[in-house]
Amino acid sequence: MRLRSASVVGGFFVRVLLWLVPLLAAWYGAREWLAAPVAWTAEQFMRGFFSYWVTGSELDGTTQTLLTALEIRQPDGRVGDLAPTASILSYAYGTPFVAALLLAVDVKGWWWKLPLATLALIPFQAISVCFTWLMQVAVLAGPQTAHQTGFGAWQQNFFAAGYQLGFLLLPTLMPVLIWLALDRRVVAALLIESALEGDD
Repeated sequence: MRLRSASVVGGFFVRVLLWLVPLLAAWYGAREWLAAPVAWTAEQFMRGFFSYWVTGSELDGTTQTLLTALEIRQPDGRVGDLAPTASILSYAYGTPFVAALLLAVDVKGWWWKLPLATLALIPFQAISVCFTWLMQVAVLAGPQTAHQTGFGAWQQNFFAAGYQLGFLLLPTLMPVLIWLALDRRVVAALLIESALEGDD
């Protein structure tokens, strides 16, 4: 019956939601601790690719500020260094999401799958942070920084697209892909069970 098939999938989504509520609370409670490796990775990416104008970063809670040598002129005529910011929480909610997916399907292997999934998400969360900074540098402050960074129109478009990708897609897509990679056998069994019940 289709109703029974839908109940298998529906039951899975209910379990995900039931797990997600306490996991979000735990994630928020540990937000500063969880933000640290993302912040470190994002800074290393920026130092590696843009060492000629990136000087470091500062993490205040879960808000990371990129320190640069890019000079911009303030409306009052003062000249200062551009310091774009990014809220790590905006890109890191995939951590409780992937945990909920893993626990909703199979709680047996959580002790190694959850740490592995969390680590696998860090580079993608850091990339999203980097694109947020780059959008501020190349697009928002582009007229004042272009001669210092060397960014042209195509880089501006690329960074703007990367920002959209990092803000709208990566935080939700990567947890699902990582979950599918770690639980592919269990997911396949769930789909087969759903199909068999649909044929009854």
